[in-house]
Amino acid sequence: MQAIDVIILALYMIGLIVIGIIAKGRIETLDDFILGGRRFNLIALTGTILATMIGSGMTIGAVGNAYQHGAGGTVFWMYTGFAIGLLVFAFMTDRIRETGKRSMGEVIASSYGQTSHLVASLVIIGYAIAIVAINIAGMRTIIINVFGDSLRLSIPMVTVLATFVAILYTSFGGFYAVVWTDTVQFLIMVLGVIILGPLLGLTKAGGFASLVNTYEAMGSSITNPFINGISAGSVGFFLAYFLTVPADPTMPQRALAGKDDATVRNSFLLSGVIGFIFGFCLLVIGASARVLIPNLEHVESALFQFILGYYPPVIKGLAIAAIAAAVMSSFDSFLILATTHIVYDLGQALGRKADEDTLKKVLPYATVIIGIMGLLIALFIQSLFYYLYMLFSIVGSALVPAFIGAIYFKDKTTSIAANASIIVGTLVPAVLYLTVGYDVFLGDPVFLGIISSTLTLIVVSMFTNKKKEKQLVE
Repeated sequence: MQAIDVIILALYMIGLIVIGIIAKGRIETLDDFILGGRRFNLIALTGTILATMIGSGMTIGAVGNAYQHGAGGTVFWMYTGFAIGLLVFAFMTDRIRETGKRSMGEVIASSYGQTSHLVASLVIIGYAIAIVAINIAGMRTIIINVFGDSLRLSIPMVTVLATFVAILYTSFGGFYAVVWTDTVQFLIMVLGVIILGPLLGLTKAGGFASLVNTYEAMGSSITNPFINGISAGSVGFFLAYFLTVPADPTMPQRALAGKDDATVRNSFLLSGVIGFIFGFCLLVIGASARVLIPNLEHVESALFQFILGYYPPVIKGLAIAAIAAAVMSSFDSFLILATTHIVYDLGQALGRKADEDTLKKVLPYATVIIGIMGLLIALFIQSLFYYLYMLFSIVGSALVPAFIGAIYFKDKTTSIAANASIIVGTLVPAVLYLTVGYDVFLGDPVFLGIISSTLTLIVVSMFTNKKKEKQLVE
């Protein structure tokens, strides 16, 4: 990278801190820190929805997969599941907003009580901290690929510095800072990746026909996602990312943060449409990199090699900032999520409620502490980045049935059933992934996870309801 590109990247990092400082002046109540005062418009919500979900795995990993497999890989299934999940979730947001709560844990607790609040919060906290660590690992990957051996500082030291930028602006401005930095970062991603990436790729690679011919010669395709048939693995990938949207606790948080019902619904609908476009653009970038750099030893570096080799100066710095934006947007969102559920939700679930002024003072410090925890995990557990798909599958299986039950079927389901469903939905896919992997019935633990948690909610609800009816008769 040239000096001007490094300067652009540095200015980008400084700009994020400035936004956090400005946002700090808008934090007057607990609602401001947790939900930004529930006042976000269409642009802000769409930006934060997409920036949060499209992290390192869905950019760096997706381009690498497209490079290797074209449309026959996982990118199509990943982004189709994600986009359809957003479109479906758009029609759930009115019911979520009717609860008037501040978090997913509170929404579940409103139907099932504080024990369910505790169980759900523990799952959400573990998930959020793991995603924080994964995105720090993603930041480390960016630094290694972009700067290589040219850094005078060690890779861990630069990773720490980049991570502290995100910790600082998140702790300064809470959710308000997260949303507006996400929006800025998403706009950078749109320019640097969605618009410039395909344009430069197609121009340098000789047009779309060149991409088609390259993958046909490989026995694959850039246009046909069904070239290898529809396997259990591909459907499992679709299901995991589809379930991630309603199960991911950052999504109800954004539904609760919009200024009105129509704005929230339209934000998720627009995000779903953009999700399809984003997936297609990453396919084109991965295919362009395959044509231009055909023999990469590490396919995960395809996006970086393409940008460093074929983007012009200044634009190159902007594009690297766009990749960093994808990582930092997920990082800050899950950081504030973990903080909220540890300090606010967990305290409520344990019956230790503090007044709002105290919570508002504690939350920024807790954000710093939790960010450091995630940083330590990422620095010392190198392979954590590769557990992203497993985490998505587990959280989908664990939380989707109980969450849907809480907002649609609270009169027909019970708290005992919800607790059992969350626990079973967590343990079944986690144990299967860590022991036998994909060598299971239906070809992917996510199927058994969602089936087991859903059946648990239904069957246990039937049993406990009948027991209550019997007690009432007696």
